[in-house]
Amino acid sequence: MEQVAETYDVLSMALPASNAVLSDVGLALPSSWSVAIAWAAAWTALMLAYSPFADWMATKLFVAPPTLGAFRAIQGIEGQTLDRIVVAWLLGGFLEELVFRGIVLRAIELGLAPLAPHVIATSAAVVVAAIGAALVHWHEGPRAMVIIMQLSVLFGVLFVVSGHDLWAAMICHGSYDTIAFIRFASGKSRYAKLHEAA
Repeated sequence: MEQVAETYDVLSMALPASNAVLSDVGLALPSSWSVAIAWAAAWTALMLAYSPFADWMATKLFVAPPTLGAFRAIQGIEGQTLDRIVVAWLLGGFLEELVFRGIVLRAIELGLAPLAPHVIATSAAVVVAAIGAALVHWHEGPRAMVIIMQLSVLFGVLFVVSGHDLWAAMICHGSYDTIAFIRFASGKSRYAKLHEAA
């Protein structure tokens, strides 16, 4: 962790204007990595517990299961599963959290702050960012979008309650996706079994 902090300090000195930007989007170094990791671990457990309910709600709205054909290739092939996990951490854990929580949520929250009470501004920002994240997954079908929107609301709430610590949200998102990929690749996900039969 000290080496990560030193590298971060070097980058911050090389790009002095970036300090404010990194802090604005939640990428300032956390005051305690153990607290950020604890938030992420607790929230990952909460999201795993909530996932069946999110799926149940989405199933009530849309009968057709998510379109996850692109993920069939990882089933039974460990190397591809590992590759997909790395991509999930980069695209989901880092990029989605940076865009939808660090930039979109934060911009809406700050933009609405002068116009509405804090709780309303923050709630609206969390929901709009979650809708944006769901729309990015349109190719997975409407049921998947409803599930992702619910989970994205939880990522947004984590970002807010952790003090706008994007690191906690990124670690949580990456951990959640890792578990989801392993379950899908090993055939333990109900959607993995649907696609095996297809």
